[in-house]
Amino acid sequence: MTAEFTPVHRSSAAAQATRLIQEMIVDGRLVPGQRLPAERELSEMLGISRPTLRETIRALVGLNILESRHGSGTYVAALDTATLLEPLQFVMALSGRTVEELFEARLIIEPALAGLAAAHADAGQVAAMRAALAEPDRVAADLALHRLIADAAGNALLATMLQTLATLGLASRAMTASRPGVLRRSAAEHRAIVDAIDRRDAEAARAAMTAHLTRIAGEARRAAAART
Repeated sequence: MTAEFTPVHRSSAAAQATRLIQEMIVDGRLVPGQRLPAERELSEMLGISRPTLRETIRALVGLNILESRHGSGTYVAALDTATLLEPLQFVMALSGRTVEELFEARLIIEPALAGLAAAHADAGQVAAMRAALAEPDRVAADLALHRLIADAAGNALLATMLQTLATLGLASRAMTASRPGVLRRSAAEHRAIVDAIDRRDAEAARAAMTAHLTRIAGEARRAAAART
């Protein structure tokens, strides 16, 4: 597939070129794994100098949107959520508010997702949730269950938002999982959430998810305090 690149204005050329390539990825003119034209050709297509193009490429590589392969060229990256969020995860870590802000967001989004899942989940999705409950790796089970609930809710935008939060919260999950009794209590709470979804009791599903996240938020705060 050959993409058509539009020349950019010379003022703020690198920023404009960066936005243009991002827009081309969003609207499908560039796709994951696609190789960009060679440097000379691409700089001519964009109407910018080769040093400016290199600045643009470096910025997009830093955002994990493009990847440079030595001796091969520049490619559109896989664009998976976890990789794209790595720069943001670093910024949030610097802020010192990661745990509080993450759980505030999760307490807004996840009870709503649990309620929607109770309304929309089919038998196969509930079975997948119960299978996740049986997963011996409790951290993996936790991640899988919350993702399955989000998928069953039937709202792709909310599910993507949850995936973003899950990626940003990997460090706090690891900290809380190491605290005594956390995984055992979480397993019981997870069962209560799935049972409510299975009964199609949206109110109970929301309440069970809220109770679970409230307790985990407290554990995360205590784990963070213990590390300081």
